[in-house]
Amino acid sequence: MAYLWQNPEWPRFSWDYKELLNSLTELYANQGILYGQMKTLGFAVQSESTLNRFAQEIKNSFEIEGVSLNETSIRSSVARNLGLENVILANEGQLDKNRPHLNYIVEVITDAVHNCNAPLTEERLFCWHKKLFGNPSGSESFNGLYTIHVGQYRTDSEGPMRVISGYGKNETVHFEAPPACTLKKQMKVFFDWFNGVDSDEQKISSVIKSAVAHLYFVELHPFEDGNGRLARVIADMALCRGDGNLSRSDYRTDHLYSMSAQLCKERKKYYEMLHQAEISGSMDITQWIFWYIGCMNRAVLSVLAELEESLWRKEFWAKIDSIEINERQRKILKMLLSGFEGKLTSAKYAKICKCSQDTAGRDIDKLIASGILIKGQAGGRSTSYELNNNKINCIL
Repeated sequence: MAYLWQNPEWPRFSWDYKELLNSLTELYANQGILYGQMKTLGFAVQSESTLNRFAQEIKNSFEIEGVSLNETSIRSSVARNLGLENVILANEGQLDKNRPHLNYIVEVITDAVHNCNAPLTEERLFCWHKKLFGNPSGSESFNGLYTIHVGQYRTDSEGPMRVISGYGKNETVHFEAPPACTLKKQMKVFFDWFNGVDSDEQKISSVIKSAVAHLYFVELHPFEDGNGRLARVIADMALCRGDGNLSRSDYRTDHLYSMSAQLCKERKKYYEMLHQAEISGSMDITQWIFWYIGCMNRAVLSVLAELEESLWRKEFWAKIDSIEINERQRKILKMLLSGFEGKLTSAKYAKICKCSQDTAGRDIDKLIASGILIKGQAGGRSTSYELNNNKINCIL
């Protein structure tokens, strides 16, 4: 089996820009819409969105590799790093205790994003690798299964770096990385390419550069562990550098969406596309980039949907407040908007609000009269109630 790094053209990747143009245009349009919507929101909403995206990026990048991190702890570490503690406290939340190993991880992604224009060097990469595994001053760390060397390239002392499935006669080698003895030279070429300034004729979109950097680094697989996570950090760094007229510098600090969160949602396809690029035998990676752009577009659309939902809820509650509902009714509406389990009945209402069924009935009748709730199709003892979305949309 021939790997990409064994191709005589390695590492001169190629792609059909014309085939990517429509997808890029759609992505940039949606990025512009997201950017515009963010700029119209208040500082509090922007700050909360920034906090959420950084936390998602970290949590999901680790989750792709099967490593689980506590979301509350990550959010607290991100908040401390970005000076956004008040975002958590303002929403009646609590900051988790200071956890150094998570702080180190947060420092990696924030350094890549906020200092995206600084050169990526071997020293910087080694520092990131150490921090990802919680030992910024040491040479070894535990990855959850075994001890690994950190802050240095793999040595292949126990054989070639391989991705394998199955055992014995059923063993299948999916990928074998370049020999360790070539890494120093290969990584220098990578750094030169990543940090290089493209000529006008060769200038490429930061989105394309992000996609290429991702695949390129995964192919090199320079460390014993953490290669996928670092590939996503480097890809994010390339993206945050922007395209001048195609992007805005604000993207670098706002971190408007999480690519890792979307890759985690599409994890099976993500690995499938990496594998297809690997076994194609060609340095033409158009299909990988095409999928990568689509994945990024879906990440943007996901945030746009969240913003639309958030704005809808804000307007919804503004209208509800004008109807003068009581706290019991408010509590039930909050639950219905947050994914109420099962169907709402008067008995459930009474139990949740700790009131009599007659009181529950009067509360429900008022919400129906106001056009907020409607009866479900079933009647009698099975009578249930749900939000009247049509009526609410008319109100809004």
